[in-house]
Amino acid sequence: MRDARPDVGRGALLTEAQRFLVLAVLIGICTGLVVVCFHAAIELLALAASRLAQRPGLAVLLPALGAAVAALVVHWSPVSGGSGIVQTKSALYVSDGAIPFGAVPGKFAACVLSLGSGTPLGPEDPALLMGAGIASRLGRLFGLTRRSMRLIAPTGAAAGIAAAFNTPITGVLFVLEEVVSGFDTAVLGSIVLAAVSSVVTTQLFLGENPLFSVPVVPSVRSAPELTALVVLGLASGLFATVYIRGMELVRYRLGAVHLPPAVGPFCAGIVVGVVGLAIPDVLGTGYLAMDGALHSQYTWQTMGLLALLKVAVAAVAFGTGTPGGLFAPTLFVGVMLGGATGGLLTTFLLPASEAQPTFLLAGMAGVFAGVFRAPMTAVFMTFELSGTAAAILPAMITSTVGFLVARQFHRQSILDLVASHEGAAFPSARLARPHGPLRVEDAMDAASTAAGAGVTVRHVPGQGWHVVEVGLDGVGVTLRQRVEPVYPDELLDVPMRSLPGAPIIPVISRLDATQLLGVITDDSIRRAYGFNASGQLQARDDDPAA
Repeated sequence: MRDARPDVGRGALLTEAQRFLVLAVLIGICTGLVVVCFHAAIELLALAASRLAQRPGLAVLLPALGAAVAALVVHWSPVSGGSGIVQTKSALYVSDGAIPFGAVPGKFAACVLSLGSGTPLGPEDPALLMGAGIASRLGRLFGLTRRSMRLIAPTGAAAGIAAAFNTPITGVLFVLEEVVSGFDTAVLGSIVLAAVSSVVTTQLFLGENPLFSVPVVPSVRSAPELTALVVLGLASGLFATVYIRGMELVRYRLGAVHLPPAVGPFCAGIVVGVVGLAIPDVLGTGYLAMDGALHSQYTWQTMGLLALLKVAVAAVAFGTGTPGGLFAPTLFVGVMLGGATGGLLTTFLLPASEAQPTFLLAGMAGVFAGVFRAPMTAVFMTFELSGTAAAILPAMITSTVGFLVARQFHRQSILDLVASHEGAAFPSARLARPHGPLRVEDAMDAASTAAGAGVTVRHVPGQGWHVVEVGLDGVGVTLRQRVEPVYPDELLDVPMRSLPGAPIIPVISRLDATQLLGVITDDSIRRAYGFNASGQLQARDDDPAA
């Protein structure tokens, strides 16, 4: 059967590969324009908030109000929550790259509200999701096949992160290293084209200015300075572990407390506002403070304090569900830790060293590699942001050591932690898992499947999912009970714990809480484990003995 979907551009003029590359450029341009508007909206709201914050009472309330309203947007559009990277990976592995276009305006609005009001998170990760959402929408308009849709989503993600950072190489490497989790030659060319075109588009409007200006970075060659960089790498790995465990602690504690959607972010905003009232540098993205640190405007003691406070407020904000990215706070913590460690070492052990700016950049690379487990991205990001090759060797040392130390003390990266907290695991069963643990998608029946006579599931606006009884005419509906839905990439033991109390469990999309993908029943679980209707074990198709 031929694909009935419209295929814009189908014809003899361009091959499929050429159309794919043209689409990558279009994705980059569109993503760059959206990121320009995104930055402008955040800056406008931040400017208005700074004027209102002249009154101490409002200074405390503004982050809380912004976070609370942003949380309501997330409640309306669940994919708008979090940083955006996990949602993009979920779409790639679970939904074949399909992201609802509503995720783009939802993420845009939620993060403008939270970041513009002073939430200590960043815009880079949300830009990644918006880029992937734009790519998904354009891919559907161009009538791409399912396989092509899976390839086009990382293209948009790279365009988003590259435009937000103004660094094309960083965008490409991060998507390959973290989102795609491998160097896929089928997608590499389109990722590069999208990243470059998005950065060019962004620079046309915002200029070539980097996130922060970097002074002259002296070369580090002496043995004492190289040893000091190893020490900084150790500190970066330990600090990255503290950062991840802080996020884990907040999310775990709050996960046991069921609060209305906006209450957690509002309370977190109050905490952020109180801290920000005393030390404003921890609010927002922190790029101005990083610029100041690179130009020797802080003592090493102050930078150490700022690093600790940023970890605390970022963990509270992100852990309570406030939308925003983790890139900016991670870079902030790394720069301040590098400044504090470098200042301590140069004050007491290396008084003749002039490598303080190098320590700040190297600390940024080390903490980033430890938190995200992406050392290659950390090195090239440092090079692109600094614009000098002198920063590469120090970044290589600290990112490698920081990565190894952080992995030793905490096996999960921050993104893996968030994904596991949400019940996700990558890659999905449909990629390669012939004998691994079963997941919901392995046992999922079609959405039209009923459990028993006329028993199915329905979504009731404002009330969630319910088990319902449908009359013989298909019209009459009787609500029986509320039931918690599951996601296709969760382990199968999650719905198994709920089935004794409910005859049927809805399986929903992580990108749209109202979209029913399928259902789980007792029969579907038995089939997944290889039992037939009479309860006898039957051979699996992939069993060598079958």
